[in-house]
Amino acid sequence: MSHTESQAETQEKSSGKAVKVYLKPTVIAILFLGFSSGVPYGVLTGALSYWVSKIDLSPSEISLLLAAGFPYTIKFLWSPIIDQVKLPILHRLLGQRRSWLILSQVLLAGSIMWLGFTSPLENYSQTYMVAFLIALFGATQDIVIDGFRIEVLEDDEQAAGAALYIYGYRIAGIVFSIGVIYIYNLFEIDWSLLFIIGSSTMIVGVLAALFISEPKHKETEEKLKIQKTIEKILKEKQIAEGKFKEYIGWIYMSVIAPFQEFLTRRGWFVFLLFALFYKLGDSMALSLQTRYFLSLGFDDLVIANSGKLVGFWALLAGLAVGGWLMNKVGLWKALLICAVLQLVSNLSFSALYIIGTNPYFLAFTMGFENFSTGMGATVLVAYLSLLCNRSFTVTQFALLSAITQFTVKILSAPSRYIVEATGWFWFFIITAVLAVPGVLLLFWIKSLETFDKKQSDPANSET
Repeated sequence: MSHTESQAETQEKSSGKAVKVYLKPTVIAILFLGFSSGVPYGVLTGALSYWVSKIDLSPSEISLLLAAGFPYTIKFLWSPIIDQVKLPILHRLLGQRRSWLILSQVLLAGSIMWLGFTSPLENYSQTYMVAFLIALFGATQDIVIDGFRIEVLEDDEQAAGAALYIYGYRIAGIVFSIGVIYIYNLFEIDWSLLFIIGSSTMIVGVLAALFISEPKHKETEEKLKIQKTIEKILKEKQIAEGKFKEYIGWIYMSVIAPFQEFLTRRGWFVFLLFALFYKLGDSMALSLQTRYFLSLGFDDLVIANSGKLVGFWALLAGLAVGGWLMNKVGLWKALLICAVLQLVSNLSFSALYIIGTNPYFLAFTMGFENFSTGMGATVLVAYLSLLCNRSFTVTQFALLSAITQFTVKILSAPSRYIVEATGWFWFFIITAVLAVPGVLLLFWIKSLETFDKKQSDPANSET
């Protein structure tokens, strides 16, 4: 056998192995957990957004209501509790991770159902409170699923699991955009029934959680080393054995150590700024797209068919291409390409304003936007995962993903005020400009990586 034939056979086996990993039952189950994670996101940014766009609420009231999702931006504050605390009774029945997961899913289902029985016009504060609870339980579910996903999968399954998780998450988001428009317009059912149907979709995540076995909790060498250091310090301080000593050790390991490790890295603030700004322009544009299309005069079903349905398939394609691009050109170049595409896609919304109610250009706009969003989502999750220390994955990933959610839920909230001040055309120009910092931060990150390589390379250091 020639060297070329041998190399081709190796590549074929490698490709086959890469495909087979997606067919493993545990990996497939992560797809359904991703869908469950995407349900509250879809309810708040899809169903609720469409609902309030159809009634007589001011843009500022709608903006404030959608900003009720801010628990996603601070979920790292209670992630140590979920990472360490065992729920009474449920822990013995289901295990630590699964008990927290199913509890959050049940509470989510109840909150989504409750939302349908509120009235934003008659009792705005009640609707806001329920939206807040959906975000709170949704953020809690995300914390558990992120830890669950990383712990239950083997190292060679992590990439496939992350990809399927994003697929499930985005599918839920699209379903709650397209599905709501179709059901509401074709069957003219009451909103309370619509949200009852939405809450029932949480059964997908509950079944997935029951299907997967409780992950085995592994103690890393780094954690064991920290625990020994803590015990030594407490012994030197002459702190007696007992509950107080256990509490101090728990607080340090769960709360202090994960953040301390991250904040002692060189350039840590650059990574946080990048997580904050990478999706800023894209998130601001997406937060108002339904209201924008309606204001241009597009019919609801035209938006669903020419826009969101095309966007759905474009998003799935973007997620796949994002994964391929990472393997082809490397993570940094993939991040840069996606950042530029996200910036340019925002300009297509301004172009739509000039062209007017053309369903074909609407389809192009939504397709382009969702394709670039899908690519960006894949590479961003991969990058944030790599930034996490495996000893503190749950808390550190909660911190980084919370910052990205801060962009989606809070920084994008003033979007409606900008629209009121500038108009739709200039609003989308502004969102494109706001995508520039994410691109510039990528070059800063590249310079940090280059410096670190030179420091770790003795040959370059001597030179």
